Amino acid sequence: MIPSTHASSYQYQTKLNEQSLSKIAIYEAVFELHENASIKASPYLLGLKGEDTEWITIQVDHPEPSADDWVAVFSPAKFNGSTCSFQDYTRIQSPYICSAPIKFMNVSYVNPNYTKTGKSSIRFQIINQRADFSFALFSGGLSKPKLKAVSNAITFANPKAPLYPRLAHGNSWDEMTVTWSSGYNIYEAVPFVEWGMKGQPQSRSPAGTLTFTQSDMCGGAARSVGWRDPGFIHTAFLKNLWPNMVYTYRMGHMLQSGACVWSKTYSFKASPYPGQDSLQRVIIFGDMGKGERDGANAYSNKHHGALNTTDTLIKDLGNFDMVLHIGDLSYANGYIAQWDQFLAQIEPISSKVPYMVASGNHERDWPNSGSFYDTDDSGGECGVPAETLFYVPAENRAKFWYSTDYGMFHFCVADTEHDWRIGTEQYAFIEKCLASANRHKQPWLIFAAHRVLGYSSNKWYGLEGSFEEPMGREHLQHLWQKYKVDIAIFGHVHNYERVCPIYQNQCVNDEKSHYSGVVNGTIHIVAGGGGSHLSAFIDMDTKRGGGGGTTVVGYYSVDASAHVVNNDYPITEQPLSKIAIHRSVLALHDGASIKAYPTVLGLKGKDVEWVTVEIKHPKPSNDDWIGVFSPAKFNASTCYFESEAKQQVPYICSAPIKYTFANYSNPRYESTGKSTIKFQIINQRADFSFALFSGGLSNPKLVAYSNFISFANPKAPLYPRLALGKSWNEMTVSWTSGYNINEATPFVSWGVNGQRPMLSFAGTLTFHQNSMCGSPARTVGWRDPGFIHTSFLKDLWPNTKYFYKLGHKLANGTNIWSKKKFSFTSPPYPGQESLQRVIIFGDLGKAERDGSNEYNNYQPGSLNTTDQLINDINNIDVVFHIGDIVYSNGYISQWDQFTSQVEPIASVVPYMIASGNHERDVPGSGSFYDGNDSGGECGVPAETTFYVPAENRAKFWYSVDYGMFHFCIADSEHDWREGSEQYKFIEKCLASVDRKNQPWLIFAAHRVLGYSSDLYYAFEGSFAEPQARESLQKLWQKYKVDIAFYGHVHNYERTCPVYEEQCVNSEKTHYSGTVNGTIHVVVGGAGAHLSEFSDVNTTWSLYKDHDFGFAKMTAFNQSSLLFEYKKSSDGKVYDSFTISRDYRDVLACVHDGCEPTTLTS
Repeated sequence: MIPSTHASSYQYQTKLNEQSLSKIAIYEAVFELHENASIKASPYLLGLKGEDTEWITIQVDHPEPSADDWVAVFSPAKFNGSTCSFQDYTRIQSPYICSAPIKFMNVSYVNPNYTKTGKSSIRFQIINQRADFSFALFSGGLSKPKLKAVSNAITFANPKAPLYPRLAHGNSWDEMTVTWSSGYNIYEAVPFVEWGMKGQPQSRSPAGTLTFTQSDMCGGAARSVGWRDPGFIHTAFLKNLWPNMVYTYRMGHMLQSGACVWSKTYSFKASPYPGQDSLQRVIIFGDMGKGERDGANAYSNKHHGALNTTDTLIKDLGNFDMVLHIGDLSYANGYIAQWDQFLAQIEPISSKVPYMVASGNHERDWPNSGSFYDTDDSGGECGVPAETLFYVPAENRAKFWYSTDYGMFHFCVADTEHDWRIGTEQYAFIEKCLASANRHKQPWLIFAAHRVLGYSSNKWYGLEGSFEEPMGREHLQHLWQKYKVDIAIFGHVHNYERVCPIYQNQCVNDEKSHYSGVVNGTIHIVAGGGGSHLSAFIDMDTKRGGGGGTTVVGYYSVDASAHVVNNDYPITEQPLSKIAIHRSVLALHDGASIKAYPTVLGLKGKDVEWVTVEIKHPKPSNDDWIGVFSPAKFNASTCYFESEAKQQVPYICSAPIKYTFANYSNPRYESTGKSTIKFQIINQRADFSFALFSGGLSNPKLVAYSNFISFANPKAPLYPRLALGKSWNEMTVSWTSGYNINEATPFVSWGVNGQRPMLSFAGTLTFHQNSMCGSPARTVGWRDPGFIHTSFLKDLWPNTKYFYKLGHKLANGTNIWSKKKFSFTSPPYPGQESLQRVIIFGDLGKAERDGSNEYNNYQPGSLNTTDQLINDINNIDVVFHIGDIVYSNGYISQWDQFTSQVEPIASVVPYMIASGNHERDVPGSGSFYDGNDSGGECGVPAETTFYVPAENRAKFWYSVDYGMFHFCIADSEHDWREGSEQYKFIEKCLASVDRKNQPWLIFAAHRVLGYSSDLYYAFEGSFAEPQARESLQKLWQKYKVDIAFYGHVHNYERTCPVYEEQCVNSEKTHYSGTVNGTIHVVVGGAGAHLSEFSDVNTTWSLYKDHDFGFAKMTAFNQSSLLFEYKKSSDGKVYDSFTISRDYRDVLACVHDGCEPTTLTS
């Protein structure tokens, strides 16, 4: 009997890796056709021009619509009980439907008004899957489906066509295999590949044909509701290839009539000769999964990075030579239709370069099936689809270990789902593979496997104390050391981590980014962030780091000419802080040059322009980089003298405003010495120059600097930010310019269209370097912020559209105007019943659309959230950004970048903010928390750049009204405990609301003062900021706060209505009647790196999402409120609830929330 292990720590992945289709209780479907309901699909015939992917339009009409109506895509089109096969599985003995759909979507996905109109039009992306398709309308949600209507059938012109080629290395270096899928059995047509060099006679190679059946599955969904016929899988072997030559190929099937059915023509480049000294580039990642481009199946919850990884690889296809996907491929988990979807997704890659795979738990594991781990992660597939659909050069593909060569690389790929311990068959293979490498010809020896057999700081491995699969290093590390393995790469853990060269838990090399000399240890890398949900690191210093770990979605690249390419730095670090600008030295090179153009920007009034920078360097290196400086003059003459030693006499004392590496747009820069890079530059009140540095970020050497460029008017008024004033009929407009009040008078011209505009003058503020509390804001991060102007537009009519322009009147009487006329709609009267829509989120941060500063590692969701709000701006009335605004962390130039980013939002609707730790906290500065998260800013830029209606903007708490809403905004970075000044404000704010007219009482703060299942709060045992609930929950209960919002924790979570850690209402999606507890919502996932949840199952938590998103509240009237949580990736709703109640329900007496009464008659 084959030994097995239970790997208890990884049972947590079962829920997170749930196959989306498994949410559908299809075996409980009932027949409830509605004679007036209809669903129609068009076009009827697909692929008329040979396409294998088409967009289908579905028209839905339902007289009794519901928010839980959904549309299923079935293939084959006939899906009733007559198609069922008998299985020894009680729940599917005699269902009406026994096969899950291949995808599904909520009907209201594209029409939020569906529940009112009963009509919706949905677009599905359909791929050719060898059968026809039909579409079914269900009510009852996914758990109790009721079939209401069935569509016409649609089909591809040739559903059996040869599709989805997958290249793979063969058993020898000069062999390439082509595997594809079709609907042709060998009795109908003979499969083959026609191939050759372009312009040369073509060869034909026959293909073998395999398939698998339902009875081949080991259980679960794969053997029951998840089964779908996989068609036929063909593999041809193209042999005796010439190295490095480009070959074209196409798949064919010769019918009995002699006619051939052809695929389109593809191409690939043959492998280099083993040991050939040339550029050889390998992509490695694990755990990608599949996504749906049409938004179906809620796949962004499951593999929110899958399409990003796929698309990045597609775009970069000319810059890599092979892919190694080390396990957890499609996450079909027993739903066989998903394998076709995955093959279609990767086809642009796998048809062009070898796509090598390894076996993971989601391909292989099933109890009593011979897998080493006795779990059900494969959904009953037990490895059969993976080993059939993909070719690997293994002796036995049921045992998925193999070796393969590519030029100077030798790969040993292990199968962690079979026993790898000393004395096993696989152990003998691993040693043989490692020993067989000719290190003279193939110096780069790579070991790869799915599960982490080496080192990982993943939370669950850390809690086990092993930091790896138990027994992994114990059995294998002496082989890695004996045969001097360069790099061992693993998946399974969904993040990225790199360790030092290591042996027996000890780093054997002090270097971090360049290794030379003796191979005295193996570098271990986790690259499991290919696309599936992210994994958390344990909060423990393992002393093995080679640069830290990051929870970002991505892949790992190995380049035989440049070793390791990666951006691994702490995720909370401001990217500009990586630059040791104070160490820069002058090393100008006569032959080096850098040129920027155009030299004058904004000639048509634009405040954002793209600038082209051309670089030449006779001695290029991959660590050369370009810094963008503004002002353009950046030498020591501009230095501010500070007591900090490193700031005394540097050559350069100001960090650039952004940077990028010279090889960013030209991977061959190191060999050519030339590169052209495009930067997006915004108007920041000064000129710009570009500097070429060598020596990397840590030891910069100035090699060349460019000409100066500038905007036509660098002082122009820019980046308006609206905010609600201190009264309901007042709107404030803040903006930035280069005009001090002694140069020009700032004002706003505003009014209703068609009427004479009014002028409102503006106050002007700024701040100085000595206003900062510490480094880097006071030193290398300082940049002049210009002048911030705020005008107060008063006595507004409610719900009226106003237009406005920013102006500066010069001393000569000339007016300088903003680039365009802006507009906003004034707030409703307090208590007015009308549609009122509020967006709330925290921790957005900024990002760079030009890819500079490596911001995707720092605030990966920022632009998605921003763009979703911009796209939906007409459906938003006010925005609350509750802290951690920019994450400038002392680099002042970034505030301009952020205000530019949010201008399309903030110029149209009020953009209200709260103070967070990254705005305020500096030791010894009066902040409640004694960290330096603000990088020395101590709140000054935030309170100057943005207006809030606070009594004292240095104390960032305030109240504000919007129609039927009353908001109490706390400042978590100042003391909020009972007896403090802020506590008194909070009680006054909550007590002041008229709940008859403003029934919706909202509390918000940056840090979590209520409830959160965040990993670090859980470790503290408080599940919130310590002392927070103890101090504030009686106020929330007494004044019947409806919802309390928080940021700080970078994810989404919603609780039940709760008091004293107990749910006081058993409902989950609709609340009515008495307000007997507060719903607490964490919405800190707007943009910055994501935070992990604890695995503790808290009783008060109803919904968690480890993704980027924001919340929306819609008040329809004084009795009805809708709450929605939307993802930033697609803007769709993933969690929601409603509140319905009357005024008397707010007045009702509840526990610790009763007004005093008297017995006096």
